[in-house]
Amino acid sequence: MRLEIHPDNPQARLVKMAADLLENDGVILYPTESGYAIGCNAESSKAIHRLYALKKPMKKFFMALLLPDIKHATGYAHVSNFAFGVMKPRVPGPYTFILPSSPQIARKLDVKRPEIGVRMPSHPFFKELFKHFDKPLLNTAAKLSDDEELTNPDILWDKFRASIDMMIDCGEIPLAPTNIISLLHNDIEIIRGEL
Repeated sequence: MRLEIHPDNPQARLVKMAADLLENDGVILYPTESGYAIGCNAESSKAIHRLYALKKPMKKFFMALLLPDIKHATGYAHVSNFAFGVMKPRVPGPYTFILPSSPQIARKLDVKRPEIGVRMPSHPFFKELFKHFDKPLLNTAAKLSDDEELTNPDILWDKFRASIDMMIDCGEIPLAPTNIISLLHNDIEIIRGEL
């Protein structure tokens, strides 16, 4: 299913359909401020393994959870006072922060890493989605190799339609990769971009 939504004022009725699908183990392609991405309910083992099947090498990278705010991040990662101070003025926005993960999250996501990426997107789709869906999304860029730069919704639909349950289409989105900032050990390490 492909749903066209307004990029600035997404229709609540359509976004609610996406939320319902996420609740039922769906895998969705959606817009973010940094380009299109694919994700699922991070609390659904079935959906997580479908996402891994789509992006086989994904587990070697940091897992990124999309969340509505820092308060929600504390259920999945350790947010120290230091990390909170760095994150607060920058979210929501184009930042992925690497934090120590809660042990049960690493098990649930079936990864060995002790850290996790958390991101609070600013795209209007997520502002509406999080009114209807209160769990994190496990998120990955909508591409199958590092050198792909897919911005056109028609091309994305053709490439992923057989592997996903829904695409939220809000037109072409220029790629603007998120800044990746590690806050492990109460230290700032810029992995990509800038702070």
